[in-house]
Amino acid sequence: MAETFYETLALAAFALLGLWWVVVAERRLEWSVLPYRRRQAYSVSLYFTLTGIMSLISLISDDHPALWRLAFGTAGVIGAVEVVLSLLRAREEPRREKRGDQLLALTLPFYLLIVAIAIRPALAADVGIHLKPLETEAVVVSVLFFLGINYGWLLFMEPPHSVGDSREADVSEPGSRGTST
Repeated sequence: MAETFYETLALAAFALLGLWWVVVAERRLEWSVLPYRRRQAYSVSLYFTLTGIMSLISLISDDHPALWRLAFGTAGVIGAVEVVLSLLRAREEPRREKRGDQLLALTLPFYLLIVAIAIRPALAADVGIHLKPLETEAVVVSVLFFLGINYGWLLFMEPPHSVGDSREADVSEPGSRGTST
């Protein structure tokens, strides 16, 4: 079962990575001048890349569990570090809706859980969940993949920003609220 799942997940992850690169190419002129947007685009790429790499490594590691544990642990650490860096970079953004940042922050515990399971494969059994280690990782990676897809969607659907974009009304503009006459 896990083998078929990871084969399918690897295909889906790399297909979505290719589609994401099309999105990035389409929004390149806008995003390339905004450091926080470049970071967010990279974060989405990592969701798909790390998911695909973990899936591929799991397929070749049946006889060598240390191989999948190393791959998942490394991918989890890379993902967690990227989430933290991206959240720090998001502070530089102009005021806007923060759903994307909240969704991004939600992924951090899942990356850390991937690392924890790689370190202690019996973690699920320790808490009464009767799954094999790679099946446990499959559940966590599936949730992470879902969150990554949604994060990418929110980023893609956000209206374009101009570099000097200000969300506040100009109080010097005639007829605007807040002006004194």
